[in-house]
Amino acid sequence: FCSTVFRTNTSYQRWDEARKNWGMNINHTRDLARMANAYYDGRGISPEERADDLNHVALCTWAFVRAMKRHLSPEEEDEDAFRQELYEKLPQKQA
Repeated sequence: FCSTVFRTNTSYQRWDEARKNWGMNINHTRDLARMANAYYDGRGISPEERADDLNHVALCTWAFVRAMKRHLSPEEEDEDAFRQELYEKLPQKQA
């Protein structure tokens, strides 16, 4: 009985640590996109160019998190959806 409880507790601790790390990663990527928006020096460029640059930062941070999710998932579980999302959202050259 004690062995089962120990294994359950250890398993839960590992899961909880992974959940916290994943949440921290998501928060840091959101912070990166937010800071890019706040600190972007838009002098001398058009609003359209600024929006395009910031959209590029947002897509790159999304792609990083999405690629990490794909890396941590079993290959057969997520591969097709991952490729489809990349080709839909990223420019052809980057996907």
